Formats: sequence, structure tokens, C-alpha cells
Amino acid sequence: MENLTLIDWRAVGLAALWISGLAIMLSSLGFAEFRAKSDSTSLRGVLEQVNYQAALGGGLAMFCLGLLGSSESWWEGLAWGLLSAASLAYLAGRLRAWRANRRD
Repeated sequence: MENLTLIDWRAVGLAALWISGLAIMLSSLGFAEFRAKSDSTSLRGVLEQVNYQAALGGGLAMFCLGLLGSSESWWEGLAWGLLSAASLAYLAGRLRAWRANRRD
């Protein structure tokens, strides 16, 4: 039981956060590419849909927050903090648009 103190659980959690965010973004791009090919449309047209933008924004927010938590210098934390705030604002806008599309 005393060996459990050797694991930095905070670092594990933050690494899981940014890796999960990156996985969400990559899988969203993969699904969008598949959808574009199967519907014979452009990838850009598929990525303009609100649900793909929300998934990419959520993944980006998770990625930035994970790296914000693991940053070591003040300027790195500031940069990741600004990117986190911008990605969360983008995600909030996309989720509002997604909810508005569901009501119509």
C-alpha cells in the first residue's frame, strides 16, 4: 500500500484529459471524413455542421485544459489558459447553436 504514493495521480489525470481531448478531435475528423466520402460532399461542408464543430470544440477544450494543468512556467500557463478560455467560449457558442438547431 505504501507504493501508491509513488504515482502522481494529478499528472495521470491531466494526461488522461489532454489525451482524451486529442482522441475526440481525431475521431471527429475521422467520422467527418467518412461522412464526406459516403455522401459525396466536401470535408469542409461536413465540418461546418454544428455537431462536428461542438465535438471538435469540446476536444480542443479538454486538450487545452489538460495542458494548462500540467504547465510548469507562468508564461506557458498563461498561453494555455488563454487558449482554454477561447476554446470554452467557442464550445459554449457551438452548444447554443446545436440546441437552437434541435428546437427547429
